[in-house]
Amino acid sequence: MRHHISVHTPPRTARILATAAALAAGALALAGCSAPGVAGSGSGSTTEPVREPITFALDWAPNTNHIGLYVAEAEGYFADAGLDVEILPYGSTPASQLVSAGEADFGIGGQSGVQMARTAGLDVVSVYRITQTDTGRLVVLGDRDDLTRPKDLDGRTFGGFGAPLFGALASSTIQGDGGTGDFEEVVLDTGAYEALSQHRIDFTLSVATWENLQMEIDGHPYRAWRYQDFGVPEQQSTGIISSDAYLAEHPEEAAAFVRAVARGYAFAVEHPDTAADVLIAANPDTLGTAENLVRRSAKLMAEEGYLASAEREIGAVDPEAWDAFGAFLFAGGFLTDAEGKPVEEEPDWSEYYVDDLRK
Repeated sequence: MRHHISVHTPPRTARILATAAALAAGALALAGCSAPGVAGSGSGSTTEPVREPITFALDWAPNTNHIGLYVAEAEGYFADAGLDVEILPYGSTPASQLVSAGEADFGIGGQSGVQMARTAGLDVVSVYRITQTDTGRLVVLGDRDDLTRPKDLDGRTFGGFGAPLFGALASSTIQGDGGTGDFEEVVLDTGAYEALSQHRIDFTLSVATWENLQMEIDGHPYRAWRYQDFGVPEQQSTGIISSDAYLAEHPEEAAAFVRAVARGYAFAVEHPDTAADVLIAANPDTLGTAENLVRRSAKLMAEEGYLASAEREIGAVDPEAWDAFGAFLFAGGFLTDAEGKPVEEEPDWSEYYVDDLRK
């Protein structure tokens, strides 16, 4: 697997919901097909497998969302499947746009990001669900005794990230606790914890499997609330996307990739410490000094039902979650068509994912 290392590691929350792009890291794999070929000829030549190239776009700097992808390479699952996977360097262009334009074959993309992007005309489709539940949280500093429940946030200052969906998640959570959901919103230009600690904002959004853990390690824990405990619909917040065009042109390669990725995530569930070692070893510049965070995150995701749910096979779609959160997006006016106009009819969400490539 060819991959490029980025040393730029800004806060992750902005990307989680914005696409929610989530188009989100990693990959789980189950078993692969091989595509053997011959390289070289004549006496003394060696026979090597010819691997099909696959390009993959990350949504952020490498982290535990991507852990199955790196495991699949290290354990030889991609090689077994006859694939040569290249991780593209993370940049400012969202993974959804790269995939839609054919500049990447796969990428990270969460449920809400796919629902908004595909409705807006991008050629993206969910092919694997990395996190089975929402990893997003509404947070305040842990020592704010005046902010003990979501409704206490009425009239306070929210640190957002420039996308309306962020504020809607916060407002809906507050309303679900009996508040009005009215607050002042500012767009953050610095790290969320820094803004909170400087009292520039009172609350923001974070990622339970990463940022919350980092604050605990640093001795500055958040007080966090899960949106779904206050009526916001569930969503599979991080996943892997491809395009209809790629799936139509490369059905065998697509299935081989998804099966290999699923196998990688299954390994991470069974062996989180080893998977954490693999992720760190593959990304020493960005994660070499974050061993405690990576290990705690890998363990949390493996043991608390983020990577695998008892209710479905690993990586499988949760149709009820797609329908419910899709209805939330539609009712909130977050869905626009290719011309930027609000859609007048809720889409058929079953057209936004495929669920047979893992098998």
